[in-house]
Amino acid sequence: MSSEKANELLLVDQLFRKLFDKYYKLESKKYLSKSLEDLTVIEINTILVIGHGSENKKMSEIANTLGVTFGTPTVTIDRLIKKGYVVRQRDEEDRRQVFISLSETGVDVFKSIVELRNKIAEKIFCILNPQERKALIDILSNVNSHFDKVFS
Repeated sequence: MSSEKANELLLVDQLFRKLFDKYYKLESKKYLSKSLEDLTVIEINTILVIGHGSENKKMSEIANTLGVTFGTPTVTIDRLIKKGYVVRQRDEEDRRQVFISLSETGVDVFKSIVELRNKIAEKIFCILNPQERKALIDILSNVNSHFDKVFS
């Protein structure tokens, strides 16, 4: 590998890491909203997973979306239930099945998180001109569509 290519790869790695670090700091509870202070970043991500898509989620769906083992979200779900953001329900036909959904408070928090994320994305987007926005979307789409194939 040429030294020029090695330098480019190092630069890309550093830029990705800096960008992700800045983005995660923006998403952390101290930057989001005072109304979310009682939530950890893991709890916020879990609320987002539960809130997207279908009303009721199985624990396995939540674990798969978060990229963790089946038992990992159990503690987080228990904390969210105690805080009043999440509801656990058993299936009437098959009592072994447990479904997780957001409470009314959880839905409000979900909407608040999505709104705040959209504001962050909008601020990032405003930095770029229209051609750069299109290029960014194209590049991120391309990387995203090939990511799993490249790293499987």
